[in-house]
Amino acid sequence: MSEAITGIMTNAGRSYITTRALENKGLDVKELVFANIPNLNEHAERNPNEQMPSSLRITHRRNIDVSGYVDANTVAWAVVLEQDIGDFDYNWIGLVTQNGTLLAVDYLPLQRKRQGVNNVHNRSFVLKFAAAAALARITIPAQSWMFDYSPQIDALNALSLTTATAQVNNMYRTLRNYFLMSDFTVFTKEL
Repeated sequence: MSEAITGIMTNAGRSYITTRALENKGLDVKELVFANIPNLNEHAERNPNEQMPSSLRITHRRNIDVSGYVDANTVAWAVVLEQDIGDFDYNWIGLVTQNGTLLAVDYLPLQRKRQGVNNVHNRSFVLKFAAAAALARITIPAQSWMFDYSPQIDALNALSLTTATAQVNNMYRTLRNYFLMSDFTVFTKEL
């Protein structure tokens, strides 16, 4: 399963990474910030000069739960919004550092996070830049916590198709037998 990466690193984020690399300090990514921005078009070009939304627009903040590297130049940070978190809507996500720098941003279709059983949102932010894993000082592969549900979904889809086909075939046989019996009954009555 592949999904287009639409989020971008902000200009402030680029400056932060450059400074941290020169100081050899690593990246102190702290949290994902969720906001509801009125009339935000998720298809719009992301603004590299994006600023943090006002506190009135921020609907939730969550410290990073886990981080990992995809390859030497790609790193990911993720959070889980458990079923007891909510109620709020969001269409904007920002990746924020310990010192408050908005490192990266993405826009989404409006997401509704409600408290309740089975209402869990998993959100990851993936960035790609030269020597990302080394600079971020991330030594755990993202594959250790990122799970690809594609095989399970494909298996469920195949099972659903097989079950539906069997049910249609069974219904066809039942109806055919019914009509064959009905035709025979009608035929014998006419004789």
